[in-house]
Amino acid sequence: MTDFFYSLPIWQSTILVLGAALAIGLGSSLGLRALFRIRPTNEEKEIAFNLMQVAAAYVGIMIAFAGVQAWQDFADAQGAVSLEAATAAELYQDLSIYGPETRAARSALRAYVGSITQEEWPLLSQGKGSAATETALLNVFNEVGQLDPDDNRTGAIYTEALSRLNDLINLRRERIIQSQAGLPLILWSIGLVGSLLTLAYASTFSPTRSNILMISGFSMTLGLVFLFILTVDYPFKGEFSVSNRELVKLTSEFDTLDRMGVRDSG
Repeated sequence: MTDFFYSLPIWQSTILVLGAALAIGLGSSLGLRALFRIRPTNEEKEIAFNLMQVAAAYVGIMIAFAGVQAWQDFADAQGAVSLEAATAAELYQDLSIYGPETRAARSALRAYVGSITQEEWPLLSQGKGSAATETALLNVFNEVGQLDPDDNRTGAIYTEALSRLNDLINLRRERIIQSQAGLPLILWSIGLVGSLLTLAYASTFSPTRSNILMISGFSMTLGLVFLFILTVDYPFKGEFSVSNRELVKLTSEFDTLDRMGVRDSG
């Protein structure tokens, strides 16, 4: 079900969610009124309205919490990818400064970044990593490990490069973990059931034009909130997802560093 939703363009998913919210909202209010032949007194209407306000407040707090959590997870995922790209660029710069003997390590780093964007990135929508990308990262580690600093300068650069390489490993692991993010089922259950119960109180309202418009507006508002949460709930799924643009740009940054020819005379 989720794969179907995230395969849709934003405009189609918007129509789907808002249409479902409107249908459920009107159905749970007008439908209940017709099904149970509810004919409340004015006092009962007032009680129902007050209860609806209380239920809406509690459900609203829960939905707001879910929305904040989903957006925080999305922002964290985007930040992690940006940090991963920055760390890879710094590592390549360290290797360039080290000397021409790091050509193999730099080539391995290029291959690793390319494997992320071409092989691993599509798998993140399924919460998985790529075995080929894992191998490419190990190859970077092996090439850097073969370097043999021969003075204090290269020793300091080598230590820094190893530190950044370790950071790169941790950042990849964090990216894969974040690709598996998603709100717990209990939060979705509370939000959906609570919204339905809140709308059910509207069954006591007379089916006048103004009341129908009010129920429709409330349903659409809930639909918009759920649309937002659904859109950002899985950071690497759907049209609105974490971008790999900064990782893709690394190739041109690597080329720039190579053209500078820092300590690489041939």
